Amino acid sequence: MNTPPHADAPLLLALRRLRTDLVVHDRVVAETAHLKDSDLTVLEVLNREGPQTPTALARRTNTHLATMTGVLTRLEKEGWIERRPDANDRRSIRIHATSVERFNALYADSIDRLHAVFERWPSEQAQTFLSSITDIAQALETSGEADSPAR
Repeated sequence: MNTPPHADAPLLLALRRLRTDLVVHDRVVAETAHLKDSDLTVLEVLNREGPQTPTALARRTNTHLATMTGVLTRLEKEGWIERRPDANDRRSIRIHATSVERFNALYADSIDRLHAVFERWPSEQAQTFLSSITDIAQALETSGEADSPAR
């Protein structure tokens, strides 16, 4: 297939706009909850993917392990997470989100607005969107690992 140069430019620009809008939205949410952006990112990963070791969280969020220690200390102090012994390895701990409802409440208004948008979509559009977002996320996760400097 012969694609003219930059035929995907509108798609890339739309993604960049979405990224900016999401970053700005998350910054407002973080400020409202008196969290740092990095704290909110860790909470998002824990709420979406479940308990993880500090090392896995650091890798997943591309955060230096020493920085992750500070993030986890802040979150634990504010009651957002708990450090629990790993059931499979007593030498290790796993980080558990403890305030899922409190976290979800931070996004309640935007979730309601997004539900209203999604409800208007035919199921085929919703499925296409889901497939597209999944493809994009996988492409960025792979490139992020390859493009980032070793930690």
